[in-house]
Amino acid sequence: MEVSAADITPPGPALVGVDVEPEYVLGFPVYVGITIGSAPPGASLMRLPLPSPAALRGAIGLRLWRPGEAEPFFEEAPTAVVDPELSAPSFRLPAGEVRRLLVEISELLPDDLAAGAVDGVLLYGAPPHVAESARGRLLFREPTDAERASLDELRPEVEAAGSFGRWLRRPPFDPSRLAPPTDRGDPLRYPRLIKYLIHGPEGLDTVDPALLNVLGGVFAPEAYGLAAELLAARDPGAFAGYAQQVKAAYPGLAAWMDAIAAGQSEIAWARSHR
Repeated sequence: MEVSAADITPPGPALVGVDVEPEYVLGFPVYVGITIGSAPPGASLMRLPLPSPAALRGAIGLRLWRPGEAEPFFEEAPTAVVDPELSAPSFRLPAGEVRRLLVEISELLPDDLAAGAVDGVLLYGAPPHVAESARGRLLFREPTDAERASLDELRPEVEAAGSFGRWLRRPPFDPSRLAPPTDRGDPLRYPRLIKYLIHGPEGLDTVDPALLNVLGGVFAPEAYGLAAELLAARDPGAFAGYAQQVKAAYPGLAAWMDAIAAGQSEIAWARSHR
């Protein structure tokens, strides 16, 4: 049998895992954990777009359905361009490896999204190499009065930053009011914690690791990654063993552990540039 060039599909990314919260709150950040592999499995991919909790960089898209309906009512396709001359953030995925990324997708949601359930498919990549997740259920609810008040209090800072993703990197308007989150049900617990780790008064070597207990669910892998950041600052000798444990539990965090080991901790870098 002859195989023509048209029959050969070049390797590309695959979404091998997508983690979501049991419920999201309208008006608040919508964090999703994605694990990127390769298709076919074992392929090595040289340049993949690198979204982050602070910026999607066009690498993420979304398709939404109302439950029970066949046709989607909303779609936003990825628009990322991976070009070395543009210096767009990207990463290499070696053969056999996966990469875990946490992304914040609220900017992709339709403005008129109402409380309730929707079915969604997440899209990742740089066209024409775009991977799709399986179709899954997302639940949204209206904020409580306390959550509305919290959102209203932060609104000037968030609007000045442009988004919650950028807000967590910005210095607080009033440093004396900066405090770590304590409520595991706080829809802002992750950005509040990252903002505290970057701009708080303590050095990373004195931050109490118990602060990370507020994270769970979709943020569980990131809690281990942040614990490694704190341990590397507090006890470099113990970091190597812990990093191996993290890699075993969450292979998609291997690149994060390697970056810390190489002195390229993202949290430490952000603190040095605050």
